[in-house]
This record gives sequence, structure tokens and C-alpha cells, in this order.
Amino acid sequence: MRINYMNDNESSNLARTIRKYREARKMTMKQLSIKSGIKLSTIKKYETDNRNPKLEQLEKIAAALDVSVFEFLDIEVKSISDIISLVNKMNNATEIEWDIDNEKVSISFKNEDINNSLKDYALDYRCKDINIENESSDSEATLTRLMLINNSLK
Repeated sequence: MRINYMNDNESSNLARTIRKYREARKMTMKQLSIKSGIKLSTIKKYETDNRNPKLEQLEKIAAALDVSVFEFLDIEVKSISDIISLVNKMNNATEIEWDIDNEKVSISFKNEDINNSLKDYALDYRCKDINIENESSDSEATLTRLMLINNSLK
């Protein structure tokens, strides 16, 4: 598994992601600056793609926007081991319920808020899959809405 947070190819996506969550929270750059403790001029540089934030800065921005820092990271999952590692992290953070049969393994969470958010995402994803003419920005809006529901896990 590889995590990038300052790759030149990803920086414009990072700038858009910061702006997307700031606007979804109806915050100005100045409000984000105050809440994150990062200078306004620096926030402007991040959002205009003139500067790449360090991980510590991303953590401050994520906390100010009340989203996970993972929203700003590009995580490449390349192997079964990577997937097992991610499932293990989820299992450590919240209790997973396992349903195992001969053909497949299904997981759900004891936390109903997580299950409901995942259900909303899955239904939206399935709908977008059927209606190919819908733009990806629609599914991004749903994901953004779900990510802004930042409930504790346990």
C-alpha cells in the first residue's frame, strides 16, 4: 500500500479536495485559517495549488473541516494484503460483524450510523451505475455529504 500526499500529479486534486470540503462546510478561507491555525496566505496557496501542505498541515485542515485526513490522501490498494490491512484497521476502530458462507464474506458494523451511511452510498453508487449519463460530480456530492457526517465509531 502506498500513500501519497504531496505528489505533483495529485496536488491539483488535493487543492480541489480542500476547497470542496471547505465550501461544503460553508466556510471562507479566512474561517478555515482561523479554525486550523494555518495562515490565510498559506491556505490560499494550498487551494490555488501554489504550495503542497505537509501531512501535519493536512491533519489540521481535516480537523478544522471535521473530515478524515484520509480524504486528502491518495491510498493505492495493490494487493490482498493491503485490503486485509484496511479491514483490520476498520475492525480495530469499530466492531465488524462477519457473515461467512462458502462463496463470499460480507461485513457490516455494529454501529448503525456506519451501516446507514454505507447503505446510502451503495444505493447512490448503484443508481449512478445504472444511469451512466449522470456526471461523476453527482456521486462526488453524495460522497462529500456522507463524509461530512463525522460521527464517532464506538
